Amino acid sequence: MDAKNTLVQHSIVGTLSILLVLILRFALSLTWSKSFSRVSVILLFIVLIIGPISKLRKTEKCSTLLMMPGCWRGELGIWFAIIALAHFLIVGVPRKFLGLIEIGGSGFGLTNLIGLVALILTLILTVTSFGKVITFLGVESWRKLHGLTYVVFYLVFAHLIYFQFFSTYGQIGPDWFGYLAAVMAIIVILLQIAAFMKIVTKKI
Repeated sequence: MDAKNTLVQHSIVGTLSILLVLILRFALSLTWSKSFSRVSVILLFIVLIIGPISKLRKTEKCSTLLMMPGCWRGELGIWFAIIALAHFLIVGVPRKFLGLIEIGGSGFGLTNLIGLVALILTLILTVTSFGKVITFLGVESWRKLHGLTYVVFYLVFAHLIYFQFFSTYGQIGPDWFGYLAAVMAIIVILLQIAAFMKIVTKKI
């Protein structure tokens, strides 16, 4: 569990996140919306692989920051929420909100509705990611609440993969990031299974 959020680590994660957004925007000529959305997915992917990797490698204590990825989980999760919120505002502010989630034949509204639910859950989890809030809730309650992180994972990747592979809104058919997202989803699921099997085999 990463209950401490340091200014230095926030500065590093935030700077790298914004830098990656700028690279996608200007080097790859993506829109601001796509740039923010893809960086948020990358951050979520990193957050989600840290848990299983920590269980497989037994890296629970944050003794050495660079060697212990779990020490960065809080900051990565918070910046995932910030970048995801920025993506939502870029998409939502210029348009009518109800039009974004209107269910229609293109699948545009459905995938946005899935993304909106994921964002709401993400913001709830973000508010409870700070040390003082964790202390107030208690470790066990905090752990149960943050089990919703994997619900966010399935919703976010459903949002992205649905839009990439199944929606007929805008460009039809996936681009390179659609395939990359599918690979990332598979990696997360395989790591979850591996960590679960390790726990099970210890109890046998």
